[in-house]
Amino acid sequence: MQRTEQASTGKIETARIAQLCELAAQTPFAPATRPWVARAVALWLACGISVAATPSAAVAADAPSAEKPSATDDKPADSGKPADGAVAQPGDGGEAGAKRTALTRELAEQGEAELFKSVQAFQQRYLVKAHRVELQLGGASSMADPLFHHYSADVDLLFHINEHWAVGAGGAKWFGGTKTGFDQIQNDFGLFPEKSTLQAGGHGFVEFSPIVGKFAVFSQWVLQIDGYGMLGGGGLRTSRGETIKPYGLLGVGLRFHTSRWLSLSLELRDIVYQEGYLNSDSRVMQQVFGGIKLGFWLPPTVQYKFPR
Repeated sequence: MQRTEQASTGKIETARIAQLCELAAQTPFAPATRPWVARAVALWLACGISVAATPSAAVAADAPSAEKPSATDDKPADSGKPADGAVAQPGDGGEAGAKRTALTRELAEQGEAELFKSVQAFQQRYLVKAHRVELQLGGASSMADPLFHHYSADVDLLFHINEHWAVGAGGAKWFGGTKTGFDQIQNDFGLFPEKSTLQAGGHGFVEFSPIVGKFAVFSQWVLQIDGYGMLGGGGLRTSRGETIKPYGLLGVGLRFHTSRWLSLSLELRDIVYQEGYLNSDSRVMQQVFGGIKLGFWLPPTVQYKFPR
């Protein structure tokens, strides 16, 4: 179409140049003996007219035809719904936009829940001991005695004055017996050693906790602990009579705070007392026990009065 318009424009320009040449030949100042002057004048006028007319022709060639259908005419009218394959935005109307908004909200809630699961906040002191009562129940086994072995059932009641100091009282029931070494002495040497086993006893003590800490378990839980030492004394009865014998108590332990109302303690105690035998007035005896205890705290809940 554009080439046809350009050919028509060239024919029109050629016809105009011819007319101008005839007009120049008929002018009064154009001598008959100098026809080249008229031709030069005609060419000069023709060039001026062509240059002036060229932009109009270019614009006409570039302009779309009035009869040519527009590309936008073939597009269907916008019905307000996203086209096939288009992704609806949260602000879009219709069912697709509502579904996307609900899905976005659900994913945000799931992400927030996962974040709270992965982040754990631990207080400086998980278990507050001040002005609380701890009831300890547990057992122990004797150590380092070559002839006798003892098992004990222990109960202690402690009142924690503050986070470091506590006072307590308790009792123990011992179950004792001889080891194989005792029988070998009888069989090999014909000797009959005197027996002395622990029966029962009670004591009081003071506890001091200078160490407080915590550690991670399999990167999932954090256990808080405190180490303590104890010093006290009491009275006990042995298999060599009904007399109550005084004894001293020295011990150390490590308490694991499993919850606000329950703790687990590993403890090592040394009991020192005097025992009388037939061949001597008295002998200093020492029994070392290693045991485990569960601590039940009262009241079971904790109210913080200061910033955590």
